[in-house]
Amino acid sequence: MLKGISRKRLQNKQRSNDMKKITSKLVAVLMIVVMAFGISGTATVKTEAKESKGYVIKVNLGTNCTTVYKNGKAIKAMICSVGANDGTPSGVFNTCAKYTWRPLFGNVYGQYATRINGNILFHSVYYKTTDPSSLKTVEYNKLGQAVSMGCVRLTTADAKWIYDNCSLGTQVTIINNGTDPLGRPKSIYLGKNASYPNWDPTDPNVNNPWHKEGVKFLADYSSLHKTINASDNLTSQQLADKIREGVTAYDTANNVISYDLSYNIHPTAVGEYEVKYYATDILGRYAEIYGTLTIK
Repeated sequence: MLKGISRKRLQNKQRSNDMKKITSKLVAVLMIVVMAFGISGTATVKTEAKESKGYVIKVNLGTNCTTVYKNGKAIKAMICSVGANDGTPSGVFNTCAKYTWRPLFGNVYGQYATRINGNILFHSVYYKTTDPSSLKTVEYNKLGQAVSMGCVRLTTADAKWIYDNCSLGTQVTIINNGTDPLGRPKSIYLGKNASYPNWDPTDPNVNNPWHKEGVKFLADYSSLHKTINASDNLTSQQLADKIREGVTAYDTANNVISYDLSYNIHPTAVGEYEVKYYATDILGRYAEIYGTLTIK
């Protein structure tokens, strides 16, 4: 009878040990999943270690500028927003994960996120949801200022460039000051006249309505076809000012921008001359129109 009881106790103990092993394995798997996806499992994540393609990224906290180097040469500059109140740590890091959409603090989302270290990531200016038409416009217009909670905010196009081109393991150097060899680019302003203020104009998404927009000129017929008298004897600057009268250029987001002129005119030479008006905006979009100037 005692032998039977001992055998049963041994069997029960063995079952208990087996259950502990199974439970330990399940916990380990769960921890791996949590580490990979963070606070949410909705983001697409890449965590495999890869050899860097020779890129090095430098973030200048003093100027809110990110510069990409290839084999020691600066090849691309990006306007960014780093952490307010020294929220972005300086140092040398290596990227370790990527996410197409990443949940951020404050129940918002960043697009094309690349983890630099810990909670610090490169990502787009944040969105209210994972819908690319839910951009937080007021934050987009702060690019170039230190306003984030520590991450490095970029335009969507720049965040995607890092996501697509810089393999995991890419070195990221964050410095407190220094020079930016390519300078700091500007970002387009989304003001009250912006047609689609909740889309990032740089987002390559095929559904982005900004793709249909571009630089434009506003001028009536008389502004494009002017007449002056040779006897006015205008200086070169006065002639240029006269040609510009009534002609305004707008960028993709409907902000007034400067434009250039091309013509070959002597202010006292009678005749009719062609005038070219042309402009390129921050997004690199270009437009030109033609007019005439008649000198009598």
